[in-house]
Amino acid sequence: MSEEVQRWAKFMKENPDKWKKVHTEFINAQFDKAERFWKELLKQPNGKQKLIDAYGIKNLKGYEGLLKSTDTRGSKG
Repeated sequence: MSEEVQRWAKFMKENPDKWKKVHTEFINAQFDKAERFWKELLKQPNGKQKLIDAYGIKNLKGYEGLLKSTDTRGSKG
């Protein structure tokens, strides 16, 4: 077992009332980071194809919402 997993297991055991909040914040930060990444990537030249390649997307119809332009600021380009 890796050292990180052991430390996390120890933290959970020693902090039964705290670990869920810490865990939730970490997971939410991962989702936020991923969303910022693909939104910025879609703004790049050929960004849609770069996103498809980065995530290995095969079913384009299943990701239509993700692959559409997400720039809602009204700017062009």
